[in-house]
Amino acid sequence: MTTLKTETREELKSYVERIERIVEEINALKDDQRVLFAEAKSKGHDTKSMRRIIKRRQKDPNELAEHEAIDDTYMHALGMTSENPLHVQVAKLVKDGVARDQVIEALQLLIPVNGEIIASVGGRPMRLWRTEDGRSFAEDYVPPLFEDFMKKRRQQ
Repeated sequence: MTTLKTETREELKSYVERIERIVEEINALKDDQRVLFAEAKSKGHDTKSMRRIIKRRQKDPNELAEHEAIDDTYMHALGMTSENPLHVQVAKLVKDGVARDQVIEALQLLIPVNGEIIASVGGRPMRLWRTEDGRSFAEDYVPPLFEDFMKKRRQQ
């Protein structure tokens, strides 16, 4: 019975010592990071901006684009920007001459969770929406009046 306790004690001690070594390594790396930022600052670089860029580079590009689109929408709603972000994005896409599918993909990034938009893309109306889990979808849009008209026509 004491052997088991000794083995358990040694195992626990091993874990604690390994974690302590990792903490020391992390602290050493943080010191190295501080030295690098100090060096960059001494050369005239803006370290706050560098930190923001590093955080952005660590994010998923699609997630970042979605967050930026939402931020732009809120800033427009608060009067902080004069141009509607949707118009700006579509104008950029048209100017760059991207394909219809790329325009649809870009518009899907602007849709909030559980939201939808109807947009004319390439002359045809599209319904674009996002589900609660964040997945985006697109389909050709048929106005409800036309659907009602077609139902009545089929019944005759």
